[in-house]
Amino acid sequence: MQKNWYKIVVSVVLLAMIGTFVYMLFFKDKGREIGIIKKAPEFQLQNIDGRQIGSEDLAGKVKLVYFFFSTCPDVCPPTTYTLSKIQDALIEKGGFGEKTAIASITFDPTKDTTEQLQEFAGRYHVDPKGWYFLRGEEAATMDLAKQFGVMVVKDPKADTFTHNNVILLVDKKGDLRTYYNGSDPNLDVEQVAQDMIQLSKE
Repeated sequence: MQKNWYKIVVSVVLLAMIGTFVYMLFFKDKGREIGIIKKAPEFQLQNIDGRQIGSEDLAGKVKLVYFFFSTCPDVCPPTTYTLSKIQDALIEKGGFGEKTAIASITFDPTKDTTEQLQEFAGRYHVDPKGWYFLRGEEAATMDLAKQFGVMVVKDPKADTFTHNNVILLVDKKGDLRTYYNGSDPNLDVEQVAQDMIQLSKE
């Protein structure tokens, strides 16, 4: 019964992923007029340096928010690498850490201890002044992901997660502006960085 339930939930998540990607492919404005989807939920989580980082700390900055887990066997590592390339582009354009930032939020705090996240972040030449790796209580973080529009399902038996792999763009006022497909091999990191610079000037 539990196995069938999990298959049904995973199917729902996959359908949600397809819906998100269809939206991005056909309805996301390519003219870079990035509209407002909704107000992004607020949060307060622990950074890998032990500090509490929340929405108020990131206010006034354009942010990419990415939900992940470091033991992810497929999409999370390459998407984090993509984020590292976006970080590099933002550093080159100037203002990273002051005007723009990245928040990677784990929904697996049991395995993703502070030490584990420090090791994971170290693989991607993370600049700590603008890229935060955050953790909190599992149920609350999964709920936060869902408030952002990210579908997350835990398989307790396999002790792993299924989630739609999206990167969220939040403006400096805290409004969710768009989603990027983190699994898209053709995602233009320069364009994402430019979108963030553009929003930082609004």
